[in-house]
Amino acid sequence: MTKKAQIPTVSLVGLLALTIIFGWFRYGYGLLFSEFKEEFGLSTSLLGVISSLTFVTFLAGALIVVLFVVKFGARHVIMAGIMTASTGLLIASLTDNWVIFAAACLLAGFSPGLTWSSFSQCVNEHCPMNIQKRSLAIISTGSTVGLIIICLIYLFLDGNWRLIWGGGAVAGYLIYWWAYKTIPYKSETPSAKRIRFADLKPLLTSDKKPFYASAFLFGFTESTYWTYSADFVQKNFSMANSNAIFFLITGIGGLAGLLGGELISRWGMRFTFTLTIILYSLSMSVLFLSQGWLLVCFSGLTFGISFMLYAAYLPIWSSKVFPKFPAQGFGICIIVLNIGAILGPAVFGWILAYSAYSMIFLLLGIVGLLKVLSLPVVMEEF
Repeated sequence: MTKKAQIPTVSLVGLLALTIIFGWFRYGYGLLFSEFKEEFGLSTSLLGVISSLTFVTFLAGALIVVLFVVKFGARHVIMAGIMTASTGLLIASLTDNWVIFAAACLLAGFSPGLTWSSFSQCVNEHCPMNIQKRSLAIISTGSTVGLIIICLIYLFLDGNWRLIWGGGAVAGYLIYWWAYKTIPYKSETPSAKRIRFADLKPLLTSDKKPFYASAFLFGFTESTYWTYSADFVQKNFSMANSNAIFFLITGIGGLAGLLGGELISRWGMRFTFTLTIILYSLSMSVLFLSQGWLLVCFSGLTFGISFMLYAAYLPIWSSKVFPKFPAQGFGICIIVLNIGAILGPAVFGWILAYSAYSMIFLLLGIVGLLKVLSLPVVMEEF
């Protein structure tokens, strides 16, 4: 009975944690990009460097999970992730020094890597098999819920970024307190020995290649779209807060991630994955055809839908590919994803110097479609 009572709590805490970690910090950085530039007098390139460095700490957080989650358990890593996000947001919202601001962003940058795969481990340890897909999909959707909320607050506060990030920090500390009270400890006795490379060999075998290739291509394309789409919207439309309106539409579409587990249960992983890839590619490449406002809204809506479905599928797929190492396997997936996320904006930023935005989105759509070559390989449908 106690175990059943913990299941919805773990899912809800995970959803709220990712609301702050991804919605407030990761996506919020792009939403508030112009405000940061004006507040600290920084160049676009320097802010871009800070953003890239936060992906490096994201990688470090994911590596910590791979190496230490077995020894210390998912609970402690999750708590650390929520704390780094909340503290980073708080320091950034209070400082007038851009160096301290950058350091705060790097601190918060650890949080996605620490928490995303750790929640996968927590669900694997404490939730019955029949609801694990649904629980993982609910947790992953926290990022789009956060995006919706921060966009609405942005519109209400007219872009007052200090109040937005400061309020996010307070909310993060409250979530930390709830997580401290409710996230279960590791069910079995923790092992005192460290993870050795030999223990990770099952994560690096050739049959895992489709999973890692899919993660890399996802990171390569999604980070580029998030980096340049808001700037594209602001350059093409003069309406006030068009970037927030665009992100709000994208976030609303992302609520479809809640259906990820249900769609897989009904149609199977390979079929739903293929449909999601096609929609994902279309959402980006459609901007090559026209830059009218309705088509831009269509792009944002369909990108939100396919992006969050994809994000929900990855931990579900990971739990099947790595049944004995859910957090470590998904942690390596996140590392591979973030290598793509670091490279994507840089590569397309270089291309952008020689071509128009419309060509960038066409290329993104083509690259995104390549994921159909790395469909899930499983012994049976799930």
